[in-house]
Amino acid sequence: MAKAFDGVRVIDFTQVIAGPFCTQHLAMMGADVIKLEQRNGGDQGRYLIGDNDLGRIGMSPLFLSINSGKRALTLDLKHVRAREVVHRLVAGADIVVENFKAGTMERLGFGYQALKAVRSDLVFCSISGYGQTGAYAGAPAYDGAIQAASGMMSVTGHPDTGPVRAGFTAVDLSTGITAAFACASALFRRKVTGEGQRLDVTMYESSLSMLAPLLINYLTTGTMAVPAGNSSPARIPTADSFPVKDGAILMTCLTERQWQGLCRALARPDLAADPRFADDGARKANRDALRAALEAAFADDTQEGWEARLAAEGVPAAPINDLSQALAHPALAERHFIERRPGPAETGREVYTINPAFLACPDGPGTARPPPRHGEHSDEILTEIGYSEAEVEALRAEGVV
Repeated sequence: MAKAFDGVRVIDFTQVIAGPFCTQHLAMMGADVIKLEQRNGGDQGRYLIGDNDLGRIGMSPLFLSINSGKRALTLDLKHVRAREVVHRLVAGADIVVENFKAGTMERLGFGYQALKAVRSDLVFCSISGYGQTGAYAGAPAYDGAIQAASGMMSVTGHPDTGPVRAGFTAVDLSTGITAAFACASALFRRKVTGEGQRLDVTMYESSLSMLAPLLINYLTTGTMAVPAGNSSPARIPTADSFPVKDGAILMTCLTERQWQGLCRALARPDLAADPRFADDGARKANRDALRAALEAAFADDTQEGWEARLAAEGVPAAPINDLSQALAHPALAERHFIERRPGPAETGREVYTINPAFLACPDGPGTARPPPRHGEHSDEILTEIGYSEAEVEALRAEGVV
């Protein structure tokens, strides 16, 4: 069976999160992703957010989560002979992805123009904080800093706590998906035009793109979004979280039909008849009174009970799960979203792969190749691009690979 990117080769200069997440998506769709890492240590992500035994061997859970399906080659990019190796790799490649600071690839001799001379129809994707040009082109950028700069933090949190950072690397991950889409689009364009393309993907714009409704509302009406806890962006009092017997639920009751269904689920016809809550405007005006009534009603049942009762009335709601509960959700059954396989022998552990968040039949996303050890495929890759065993050993002896 053929995946979408079978036959596509990607040279992956990226590390940590955004870039590797991009190239893992390409690998999951069949691309041969060759991960280039420095000889000493390799990808920083191998050692971040890791427990002792996995992080110690350079296979941290962070690395495992975003590097499946790749082959690994170590290379000293500053060595005089690295250019020879990179040029051989690029000559047979379709995509190059890098996430160094702007200008780094050019200083190393591996910028777009240099590599385009090797492969004229190359797709060259750069991922950075603020782009390849402009006043902030060389600025260092990490997920938290971009969450702050983009305004994402300004709309997250509770009014009494002020801005709060998201509890996961929202910017890095969204940027990775943006970059993967950009690469896929460029490949499709190349098929039509025969031309390669230079792609400039920024964390800042990826972050802003997730704020699109709030940005357009501000530009159109001048309304500035502020932290509102677990309330919906529309600030509707029936779209919020509510404590229940065994935790909390988040309900998204937005329409008049859903309001009527909510009152039936609560067995509170008096709320439906109360003029203070007659329509959306009235409910907003009497937010505190409505909130008190809803909290009292929700205290009488469990997450499971309320989820069933509200679903029966067509009111969207879900328990606020922890990660273990989310993984046990019936919605994941038979979707092959998480794959399990033997891990590094010295740990005696299994490792897990998270597939892209869609199914495609036939030939959907996935890979049988686990995340690579540092330099695991160096000899194999170098042999494929024309080096003899003796030449590989010479490159190793010289400190190139």
